[in-house]
Amino acid sequence: MLLLSIYIAFFALLAGRVYSLNITVPGMGNLTQTQFLKLSDATLISVCGQTCTGADTIIAACGTDEGCVCANATAQAVYNCEQCVFTELIKENRPMPDVLSGNQVVLTSYKTACAAAPLNVTIPAEFVTLQLPSDWDGPFGQGLTTFTTAVYLASALIIGGGAITVVNTM
Repeated sequence: MLLLSIYIAFFALLAGRVYSLNITVPGMGNLTQTQFLKLSDATLISVCGQTCTGADTIIAACGTDEGCVCANATAQAVYNCEQCVFTELIKENRPMPDVLSGNQVVLTSYKTACAAAPLNVTIPAEFVTLQLPSDWDGPFGQGLTTFTTAVYLASALIIGGGAITVVNTM
């Protein structure tokens, strides 16, 4: 009897693996629906943990219902998690600690998995496109004022003119 219950549990486990949504993320391979939102960075967990835990809870509640995993409410929660991480990484000006953290590729892979047969669910673009934070001022570039530009230009002209003069008088 014990052996029979072990077999049943084993096959139920395999059936659960077969029916869970597989998301192929480049650099990570196939991930199940419960794996692709796992954060590994302590700072990101402290800032976005509540948002991402909410998304994980929704996905876990779906169980093996792939339609639920690809529903708009779930897609919104997944997007909110990835957007939070993406915004925090930009705010801290640091690279992604791993492939799954704040990466557009994760959302694209999620969208692709949901769009594949037999589901054929189209997730709205606003739930799979990360946005730059509104207060982001772009990459920092060292700008020159008009005065420093004039000084550098004059220095280059003097050095260049002197070099030409030396070459011509040889």
